[in-house]
Amino acid sequence: MPHDTLVLGASVAGLTVARRLASKGYDVVVLDPNPEGRSAAIGHGVAAVGHASTIAAMAHAYGLAAAREHIERNLAGIREIRRNAPDAETLPLRDRSLPGGDEEETRLVVGLLREAGAKADLLVAPDGASILTEALTVDPTAYALSLRAAAVAAGAKVVQSVTVTHIARREGVTKVIFRDNRAWVREPGATSGVSVVDTLGISPWGRAARVGPAQWVPVVRGLPKRPRREVSLEATSTAWLIRPIGDEALILGQKSSLSRIDRAVEELRDWAVDTLGLTGVEMGKLAIDPSDHGRPIVGASAIPGGFYARGNGRGELMNGTASGWYLYRLLADARRSGNALPPLSQLRAAGMRLLKR
Repeated sequence: MPHDTLVLGASVAGLTVARRLASKGYDVVVLDPNPEGRSAAIGHGVAAVGHASTIAAMAHAYGLAAAREHIERNLAGIREIRRNAPDAETLPLRDRSLPGGDEEETRLVVGLLREAGAKADLLVAPDGASILTEALTVDPTAYALSLRAAAVAAGAKVVQSVTVTHIARREGVTKVIFRDNRAWVREPGATSGVSVVDTLGISPWGRAARVGPAQWVPVVRGLPKRPRREVSLEATSTAWLIRPIGDEALILGQKSSLSRIDRAVEELRDWAVDTLGLTGVEMGKLAIDPSDHGRPIVGASAIPGGFYARGNGRGELMNGTASGWYLYRLLADARRSGNALPPLSQLRAAGMRLLKR
């Protein structure tokens, strides 16, 4: 009998949708090519209700309703993160990501945040307007392990270190063939599912979610001269995000191309040393998937039973969680979704919920 859902990738999005569906009684299997915790331990570990620049861009591109939906999805994502990381730290977020700091546009974003139920205050200064909200911060590696443990505890089966080699859709069931990455295992494995959620871009519908080539972000970490007690977002600075981690600071720069990323890392290091007095500097870079105005790319594919989830940072904390939550709603909410799992899966899940009581 096929499983209800096969999830490709133990990413933040993949483990979130797996945990949610399994907790409702659905039969879920996760297949991941990496060792435990690797796929989900990505990004800066900061979750917020929305960046001013993203919300404003979405409002202009799609209208106010889409911007509100984005905020509401992020709020649901933050609630998900809190369930899995009750000790996550909440810090003030000073958001100066709106280019120019236009007060009228900033006031509009504050109104949208408040309408959706988020805390937000308008700050006006001579150098422009900004927004004070809250950010939830976690250690990405620790959160990845806790999210995997939560998915397994809910009933999902997570299989690590396997690479999907073939996918075939026939008569409402998708067959997935995979190989074990351990050198001494030669026989391929196979499984099947009524639906497939692809968070790694393995399947045709998952690859279609890539709206462009990967972008790159420079990263540095070190000890600033003065401890920082808030997360900050900037529009025009060399740094885009500054996050305190204890007495240290994690700093992400503006997006860069692959050809220029090494130089961008050096420029960010120089900026951090000159501006923040950073010492003990560690340097790195982060590959991110481009997204549509910062929106997680999620939804159903033209292939029946195929779903995809992509988000900045290849499934990082905020977009990954929001994507997983949204896909769970698509699959499980038969009353509101035209893409819900079929009646037999729903009936079987209802029976499992009764047995667990």
